[in-house]
Amino acid sequence: MGSVHQRTFTKSRLLDFLAQIEGSPGDYLTIYVRPSSFPGYAADPQVELTPFGGEIRAALGTEAVIQEAQRYGTGAVIFWGETENRLIVLPPFALPEDRVFRGKPETSLLYQFLKKERILGLILVTWGSYAIGVFKGDKAMESKTGTGYIHKRHRKGGRSEKRFARRTEEQKRDFLRKVANRIEERFGNYRPEQIFFGGNRLILNPLVEECPYLQAEVQQISNRFLNVRYADREALLGSLEEVNKSLVFNVSHPGYNH
Repeated sequence: MGSVHQRTFTKSRLLDFLAQIEGSPGDYLTIYVRPSSFPGYAADPQVELTPFGGEIRAALGTEAVIQEAQRYGTGAVIFWGETENRLIVLPPFALPEDRVFRGKPETSLLYQFLKKERILGLILVTWGSYAIGVFKGDKAMESKTGTGYIHKRHRKGGRSEKRFARRTEEQKRDFLRKVANRIEERFGNYRPEQIFFGGNRLILNPLVEECPYLQAEVQQISNRFLNVRYADREALLGSLEEVNKSLVFNVSHPGYNH
């Protein structure tokens, strides 16, 4: 197996890339693997992957692929050609089935999957600010941003410090209840098929505890965490582009010179 390099692709860029490899010469194995089967399905010796099975299993076992596949949690599409095109694609959303194709690269299923217009929920929260939205494709169906005052940590010590700590905890609970109510109001009419969270990672669990809607839809919360510093409308729109990105690993052929 050659070296493994990873790149992030926007939806439009990946669609263009699929069009390019569709006409690639030579025989290919194309493997679609849903999340619950990854990497086991493609690594199972009983799945007929001749003549590339060993190479594919070695690529799927690399640290980078394993780590990012766990972070995405969406399965993978593998395009494995005889020469330059040896790709592992982690799509932005979970693949529905396991399939193996031989011959021409089978890009049409992934193309249709990426083009599907989905209803997504985005929740960005830091202590003191939030931005939530429901999107159908690129269109915002609902959005709401807001703030809530939370005392900064008090450093004087003694009773004063404890009193401020209690007040801060009360303010945090009030803030989380406020955000939970906004989520109920915005998400309830749409029931997004997937929910993405970003901002302060430590807020997610206490927010779920305060939000009956998220408790009921916890299976829809994506493994992927959105790293944003501020929870505002600009970050919300930027995060929508981020959740639609795919990660592509290019595995070079050891005997092929690019």
